[in-house]
Amino acid sequence: MTSQIFWAKPDQTYDQHITAAYHAWKSTVSAKRNLIKRTSQRFGFSEDRFLKSSLLTVVLHDIGKNIVPFQEMMNAKRDGRNFDYKENYRHELESYCYVFRGAMALSSQEGNNLVGKIPLEALAVLGHHKRIDPSLDSFHREAVSTKPPIYKEGIISALSLAGEIFQTEGYTLPEIPVHDYDPYKEVSKLIGYDGIFTKLFESETNPDSVRTTYSLLKAILHYSDWLGSAGTEIPYSIKNDADDLFRHIEHHCAEKKIAFSNLRPFQQECADTKGHVIAVAPTGSGKTEAALFWALNNMREMQDAKLIYLLPTMVTANSIFLRMEEYFGEGNVGLSHSTATFLMENEEESVGRTVLFDKSFIKPATVATVDQLLMAGFNSGKWTLIEANAANSVVIIDEIHSYEPWTLGLIIESLKHFSKMGTRFMLMSATLPKYLIDLFERALPDAKIIRDESLLASCRNRFQTVEKTIDDAIPDIEQSVIAGKKTLVVVNNVAKCQELYEKLRHLDPICYHSKFTFDDRRIKEIGIDDARLLIATQVVEVSLDIDFDVMYTECAPPDALVQRAGRVNRRRTKTNSWIYIYRHSKTSDRIYDQNSTGLLSQSFENFKNSHSELTESDLISIVETVYKGTDIEGSEHFVDASKRYAEVHETLMGIFDNPNKFEDKTRRVEYLQVPVIPAQFRGKVTAPGFPPPKRRLYEVKMPYWYVRKHKEIVDDITFCEMKYDAEIGASFADDTELSSLII
Repeated sequence: MTSQIFWAKPDQTYDQHITAAYHAWKSTVSAKRNLIKRTSQRFGFSEDRFLKSSLLTVVLHDIGKNIVPFQEMMNAKRDGRNFDYKENYRHELESYCYVFRGAMALSSQEGNNLVGKIPLEALAVLGHHKRIDPSLDSFHREAVSTKPPIYKEGIISALSLAGEIFQTEGYTLPEIPVHDYDPYKEVSKLIGYDGIFTKLFESETNPDSVRTTYSLLKAILHYSDWLGSAGTEIPYSIKNDADDLFRHIEHHCAEKKIAFSNLRPFQQECADTKGHVIAVAPTGSGKTEAALFWALNNMREMQDAKLIYLLPTMVTANSIFLRMEEYFGEGNVGLSHSTATFLMENEEESVGRTVLFDKSFIKPATVATVDQLLMAGFNSGKWTLIEANAANSVVIIDEIHSYEPWTLGLIIESLKHFSKMGTRFMLMSATLPKYLIDLFERALPDAKIIRDESLLASCRNRFQTVEKTIDDAIPDIEQSVIAGKKTLVVVNNVAKCQELYEKLRHLDPICYHSKFTFDDRRIKEIGIDDARLLIATQVVEVSLDIDFDVMYTECAPPDALVQRAGRVNRRRTKTNSWIYIYRHSKTSDRIYDQNSTGLLSQSFENFKNSHSELTESDLISIVETVYKGTDIEGSEHFVDASKRYAEVHETLMGIFDNPNKFEDKTRRVEYLQVPVIPAQFRGKVTAPGFPPPKRRLYEVKMPYWYVRKHKEIVDDITFCEMKYDAEIGASFADDTELSSLII
């Protein structure tokens, strides 16, 4: 025993933290047992061999804290004294030296390494706090620092504790020498620019084994470290069963005054299907509930699997999150997108941990935008945790039709990647043309296609095309609202939405689009369903549970028009609901048809040449006709995205974090939009005591070309001169530029 106390954290001794991390490790590997089994079978090592390597990372990940600068920092914190952090030394560099030797000795002891000759255990420990790449940028201070003096007795005690834990599991910790290493030089020999890692990686016959095994090792280490530090446990998987969900849906439908007595045939078929599903069903057919029943039954079969529900936009993710919290209980559902933090009322330290867990898909269920999963493919953020959690999940991708070619290319690569790891997918949409179904079937060859055939012959709304522009609809819109009809107006760009709002302001409409601050948009969303008149852009197309009596819309692609029409007579209880489709503008072509294929003209003509009482089957036929011959896989952006996904994995050699934070994007748009704060909020967000994280509440995305001309940077905050109003949102300061504002 040593007389000195060594600290891992200001409130945890080293022994306490490692013991807590070990207990968290036991519960984590128990929950991930099936994933560990699948991974070991796929890459040819035993489960027991993996567990020994995983345990090695956990019991030695903080051994480097037994150095003089780290202990001085801990004692200063405990005493309430200031500490010059420039004097610290990254403890994971010191830990690396011991884990590296432990990994090599374990390989010799067991007769094999996990993957070739690469010490993945040491790399997982090295990267469990900071990004790692061959430049070693995260450790620039240590590059010029003197190697830290160690507390030899602390190192010896740490190795003794590690040996005891190994023995508890029936393992033998290999001999690891205690030495005064030069950590930065040690790491440089492996992954520095002159290190041997590149040769080791290139010698691997199956590069996937490096990335997948590394991500699983590191993810389990993160779980163990975080939960051990927090002194808490979180449920790994949802405990609700199908009966619980059925009761919750009954209650939800009763509140919404929707008749519900049992699952519809489409929903029951989804619920009964094991494995991948491609679900095609009209809006209002209960796809969300069908997906959740499918998810619960597949999760039970997979044992301790998680549920991940992915959507195209933050707005739709927020809506589904609240619904799933109602079903599965507060605290069991995470929410992950760029502004998810602001939905949390509690501002305490626990929020930081909750956000971290949500972004990493740690909660039993997570609702997110699809970008959160795709960014893992670029080795960005906590990608190893996302990989390992998604690999042991059922993943629902809703509104799968709504992505442009670049994002779709990334989605296809992700489907292939994660399905190999054991992930089960359900892809859902009301409108899936054949070319997309064929594409998804090639990515998921064993997927079952389930269609809601029961509604194919039904007619929800009547359709009429109008040989005028949407501006000419104003008298009819006024008459509709005065007659007491809940009226929806949908246009293709923000400026037109704002213009119509001003012309119809006397009817007290709600103006809804993408150019609002977070709080203003949230306030609007609360009142949308009760609005007499809603004037909106295409943001209403996906996953909003709203129901109107009539719609006036600019022409859009046929699948988009079907989605818009799904917001009218959603409950299918009305007998005289109409969809009026007006000619599109030149601005609409710039949004939807940049390659000048005539997409919108074809869409208008197909609706024009059809009868008014269009059934769901008729609408599918129109979509198929307009998109006939589409070669999505030949699209330049689709091809580029597929190549980029593979290039990143190869360039980063499986284990490195992506240093190109702003280069690899999950969405590609012709008109780059950047988040800025309207200049009128400058005084508010720069006031003394204003929390910097809350500045994002006041951000609006504006075109990059406009921001370049109108920006002002104050204290690293980008403000932009514009008109902003809580009722109509953001618009350009110069009215002559207004026509170019598109979403």
